[in-house]
Amino acid sequence: MVAEFKVVEDVGTGKGMLSCVKLVYEEQYGGNVILKIPGSDSTRERFLIDDIMFSRLHNTEVDSYTFLQQHPDKNISYPKIFELEKMDTTVEPIKRGHIIMEYMSGITHLYCYDNLKPNELEEAVKNLARFHSIGQELTKVEADLVPRDFLKVWFTKLFIQSNKDLFIGTWKGEMTDWLSSEVAEQAIGELDGLLTPEIFTKLNDDCQITGVQEVLCHGDYSFHNLLYQKLSDGTFKFKAIVDFQSVNWGNAAQDLSRLFVTALSGKDRRDSEERLLKVYYDELIEVSNGKAPFTWNQLKQSYIRFFRLHGAIVCAVTPGLQKSSGKS
Repeated sequence: MVAEFKVVEDVGTGKGMLSCVKLVYEEQYGGNVILKIPGSDSTRERFLIDDIMFSRLHNTEVDSYTFLQQHPDKNISYPKIFELEKMDTTVEPIKRGHIIMEYMSGITHLYCYDNLKPNELEEAVKNLARFHSIGQELTKVEADLVPRDFLKVWFTKLFIQSNKDLFIGTWKGEMTDWLSSEVAEQAIGELDGLLTPEIFTKLNDDCQITGVQEVLCHGDYSFHNLLYQKLSDGTFKFKAIVDFQSVNWGNAAQDLSRLFVTALSGKDRRDSEERLLKVYYDELIEVSNGKAPFTWNQLKQSYIRFFRLHGAIVCAVTPGLQKSSGKS
């Protein structure tokens, strides 16, 4: 597939693990554009992810961009889409599928050791509320395209015991000097028990268990999947959302907790999480014709439930990412 295009630069290596992303030149689209193809050899080998899963993730992203294109009134910021083709594993050879989208220049890639300030998250939080509101406007046919079992299927597959041993083993090995207290060391020992199929299933089914209305979740709303521009004064300006492979029906808090855990320092998160939740909730009411799908109290309680999961995930996987980036 890549051979069909004039590759300008490999812009995906080290910035994701589920797709091959290249900057290519395509005259019909005015020059340089982003080509995204499902599948990654390193991920396939390391995490035992097969073409069925790659296909599911890619095709979910294709459907999600289609939903976005059908709702321009929501004013959600995402790259302009030029081509969408689904992956098909039922034919031989496998049809890989692809996405061609706008190349947004001037973007600063944010890594796991970066932090944003709370005010720099406000537009991302508002855009998330707008995306969540789309779910109420999908037809039954469209809604049925969206997975309801993503959280338990994906995380159960990602956190099989061998992978947990790999992730958490990094903390127990040469990263132990990063731990500043006995409490921190004990907390790392608890990670294994937090990342279990039972917990993934319970949170996957949270809306059915608690009665909180489900929304169209992004599924991986960490700040690594948000595009930011670094301004001359050193601050960051939100530009767009990308990577809709993990979109699923679920509790809105799965996205909010993941965003706050990955984007903010511990102090900033503790000081501002309730204010940012209110920014989200007010925007959700605004774009939902004055009626949010759940109460303010339900949102706050949901956030507490999902925070433990995403806190544990970040604690488990970040050391390996730091190590591979050469940061200390």
